[in-house]
Amino acid sequence: MFEFIQQGGVVMYILLAASVLALTIIFERAWSLRRSVVIPLKDVQAVEAAVRASDVDKAMQLCRENNTAMSRILRVALANRGVRRSIMKEIIEETGRQEVAHLDRFIGVLGVIAAISPLLGLLGTVIGMIEVFQQISLVGVGKADVLAGGISKALNTTAAGLSVAIPAMVAYRYFEARVDGFVIEIEQHALRFVELLKGERG
Repeated sequence: MFEFIQQGGVVMYILLAASVLALTIIFERAWSLRRSVVIPLKDVQAVEAAVRASDVDKAMQLCRENNTAMSRILRVALANRGVRRSIMKEIIEETGRQEVAHLDRFIGVLGVIAAISPLLGLLGTVIGMIEVFQQISLVGVGKADVLAGGISKALNTTAAGLSVAIPAMVAYRYFEARVDGFVIEIEQHALRFVELLKGERG
């Protein structure tokens, strides 16, 4: 394995660093984008039940105890319950944008890694092929085994680039879709909570 990496030269080390970064982001986002961390339905229902019972203090306490994206948005709504509906919606939307930015954190980096890894692999292959042709100019084309070995080494970086890019792209699309799904749910819960605070739904 070390020999495989060493044969790819500087580009292979860059790809290795990109793969480590991609794996770190994948594990971090998988942990941070769990439903229990973003929208714990039981906690949301408990806050709504407290508001229905006109126990705002209990609702605020529940929001403080559960430091999740949804609870932070509900806490802002509760703190601004005295303002007009239109203003409250604007405040919630602003808070929601901040939470979405937090959910989106690092996902863009995965997209960049997925995009540049094949290009880096191709760059490594081109550099390797240049070295092969330089070798041909020195020893001629008579030594097929030397040329085949050189071409094989040159292609290592392309294989490595694709190996990094494919999982990174899959993870990028998955996390992007997961965040989009959470955003829709957060909007639904937030709008329902506004109507609940304003007494139009029980």
